[in-house]
Amino acid sequence: MAMSRHVPAVALLLLVTSIAPPAAGAQKQGETYAQRLVNDFVRRHSSEVTAVELAILSDSGCATLAATDPKDVGEKCDDDEKGPIRTGQPDVEAPSKADPVYDITQALHDSGGRLIGAVGMDIKPQAGPDKAAVVARAKELLAELEAQIPSKEKLSERTTSEARTP
Repeated sequence: MAMSRHVPAVALLLLVTSIAPPAAGAQKQGETYAQRLVNDFVRRHSSEVTAVELAILSDSGCATLAATDPKDVGEKCDDDEKGPIRTGQPDVEAPSKADPVYDITQALHDSGGRLIGAVGMDIKPQAGPDKAAVVARAKELLAELEAQIPSKEKLSERTTSEARTP
């Protein structure tokens, strides 16, 4: 009977360890390189960027591989992504009352300059004094992101890295 008193304590310990954030230095597995790239990028540029979607070309078309909103992963590319992939020109949607950020989608290349897809960024209007300045800033952000992509294949690789704490 003495053992039954310890069962709730053990159950509580298991519950807490299953929902607690990982300790500093703990290994985080299963995240793709693309998702880690998106998460780190948004964290680094949170004063300017509110969301990112990274869509990749494949033999079967184009689909979102990583995004700030997990519900977007797996979505097929629409005209917003297909246009910049086809033309090389960014697709720019100005802020509105319903969506108070610039939605800028640009063709995405790896660090070697090969076209691999498109990236959409929601950029706060404060990133520049006017539309042209915000688009110029989006191009700078794109260059930073592309420099971190050695190849399209690398984006799909699972990573094991130290877990980050906010």
